[in-house]
Amino acid sequence: MKFAIIISVIIFAGFFAYIAHLFYRDHKIDAQGRELLARVEEVHYRSANDTGSVNIRYRLSWPEGGGTKQVEGRETIPAFYSSKVQKGSEVTIRYLDDDHIAFVFDKDR
Repeated sequence: MKFAIIISVIIFAGFFAYIAHLFYRDHKIDAQGRELLARVEEVHYRSANDTGSVNIRYRLSWPEGGGTKQVEGRETIPAFYSSKVQKGSEVTIRYLDDDHIAFVFDKDR
């Protein structure tokens, strides 16, 4: 019985720590990231879920330092905006580093 309680506490603590990590990561990108206009070089739609989100794998590029910077990643975006993330289109992103990128879809930014 004690073992089950300990495992349950560890699982719940891990779950809440992961959620806190995601909020911290998003806050860091918003606070310290720079806004860029990036070209969608490649996009693959992996799956969709019942909450109206689409999971994508992407490759983006933009001019930087006399060359072209390219990044690849995975993201879950609202299905409503999936038409804006097409090969050849330009999207606004907030870029902190290659592992910390967020798509910006609202017009107020």
